Order: sequence, then structure tokens, then C-alpha cells
Amino acid sequence: MVIELTKSETHVTEATSFILELLRKRNVKQNLEVFSEIILIAKILHQRFRETDGIKVKKNISIELAKKEILKTVEKDQYYNLLKQFIKDYSQFREKEFH
Repeated sequence: MVIELTKSETHVTEATSFILELLRKRNVKQNLEVFSEIILIAKILHQRFRETDGIKVKKNISIELAKKEILKTVEKDQYYNLLKQFIKDYSQFREKEFH
């Protein structure tokens, strides 16, 4: 029996496969901790892709809390302003490319 994946599921699978291959090439020990991180990434991507596709998604409270904690940490990072500028430049680049 073949199960058809949605566009979001396909993209999450592709991203996850890429990460797993990169970890393998870098000889990163693939244990339960690493797989839990990959699952978290996959859940975040799946949620984001579904929202982008216009599908209403129930927010996962643990993911939302993790994102808030990450943002707090990033704001204290020495490269925070550089990251903000990169995101701004990238957004402007994308706007020019599509218009």
C-alpha cells in the first residue's frame, strides 16, 4: 500500500533526509537526543509549511515555548544585530527577485 504524502509532508521529509545525511557525513553520533532534535525541527517545519499553505494548525505548546526561549537567547547573542540585518537583506532580495 502506497501512501500519498502532502506537499508539506514531502518537504519535511526532504529537509529531514538532508539533515540526516549531513549528520552522517560529519560523523555525528545519531542517538535519541539527536533524533529528538530532528523531530522538533520536523514538527516546526511541518507547522510552518501547513500554515503557509493556508491550513489551520493547532499550535503545539511545547514548540511555542521552545521558540520563545530560543528568541530570548538569540536576542542576547553577540551576532543578534548581524542576524537581524541578514534577515532584512534577504527579505529585500526576495522581494526584488519576485517583483
